[in-house]
Amino acid sequence: MIARPTTEQILNECSRELIEVVLPAVTDDAVKVTVLMMDVVLRNTAMRAAHEVAWMTDEINELAGYIAATGGSFADAEDSLHLDGLVARYSRVNETFARALEAAVASGDDELISRGTALLARRVEREQQGMCGWSPVGR
Repeated sequence: MIARPTTEQILNECSRELIEVVLPAVTDDAVKVTVLMMDVVLRNTAMRAAHEVAWMTDEINELAGYIAATGGSFADAEDSLHLDGLVARYSRVNETFARALEAAVASGDDELISRGTALLARRVEREQQGMCGWSPVGR
């Protein structure tokens, strides 16, 4: 029994059942690989479910700060915690950030370029963390 059934816990429990109950009963090697791949998807999804809202919220704030430093502004009245609303806000701030970074590059402002590049690098780190070590290479 799961005491606190968060999405992360439910997905991790499904992953555990898949590996401990289903996989040992599978005899076909191709199906075993499929089960293992499904396990990776479940674990990746659990990781995202546990952190995605916080990651997007943090990044929205960081990008809005960058935009302000370039002289621009990101005023978005929507402050929804529903995933669709947050994703829409995340998309809008990213569009504004891209324009701000382009302006920094065009102006040759090394400090703003460096800061924008660091924000992009931090995003890649978060995405890699959310992949739980999995890579789609070779698939």
